[in-house]
Amino acid sequence: MVTEQEVDAIGQTLVDPQQPLQARFRALFTLRGLGGPGAISWISQAFSDDSALLKHELAYCLGQMQDVRAIPVLVDVLRDTHQEPMVRHEAGEALGAIGKLEVLEILKQYSTDPVVEVAETCQLAVRRLEWLQQHGGEPAVVGPYLSVDPAPPAEEQDVGRLREALLDEARPLFDRYRAMFALRNTGGKEAALALAEGVPRLTGDGQPSLTWAEGGGLQGPRGCREGDAGERSVGLSSQKTQCRFVFSDS
Repeated sequence: MVTEQEVDAIGQTLVDPQQPLQARFRALFTLRGLGGPGAISWISQAFSDDSALLKHELAYCLGQMQDVRAIPVLVDVLRDTHQEPMVRHEAGEALGAIGKLEVLEILKQYSTDPVVEVAETCQLAVRRLEWLQQHGGEPAVVGPYLSVDPAPPAEEQDVGRLREALLDEARPLFDRYRAMFALRNTGGKEAALALAEGVPRLTGDGQPSLTWAEGGGLQGPRGCREGDAGERSVGLSSQKTQCRFVFSDS
């Protein structure tokens, strides 16, 4: 049993900008594992940090903890236009991950945010909450990574059909996400290549899409173990147009 004093010691490491970033990340994920009001309080304090990457992961961890006590700070981060887009984006996703309908209206409000990544994330979070409401809660089948994903994986298991759904820009973003996470869970070289193929898809204005961001992130747990797919993912990440959200999720 971890004492309150031990939680505070870990939290002090997290919020100390003089500590190496690696040590602060270890502290963050330790707090995520411990959970509880003390852990949430320390994680919330670190949103004043200068590191956008750290703040992105703060929001991610609060979402994965699925504790309603994190909702107020995540709403504040989403509303704060002085925060980096990647941080606000992750706050919106985290609110969807917690899965409480009380945040539905705020997510709908920011579904039209002028920052496209924030808007798309909030649209996805709204669809996730609506899906949970329609299906009686979290998906019964838990994926191999034990993560709370922005969309439940599709029931489809055929990799070819999932690839087609992922790459079809005429489909709703929520459906493409469901295909993406189903490919991640399926694994294997064919699925990894399909994910890699989805990474360079651009939106109509030539900017990296949210799907590209997530696809790049999913290459970590799956693609880079799959030979050609791993090499392709590394090549994509070296492009000058690399999406700044490559650290996102899972």
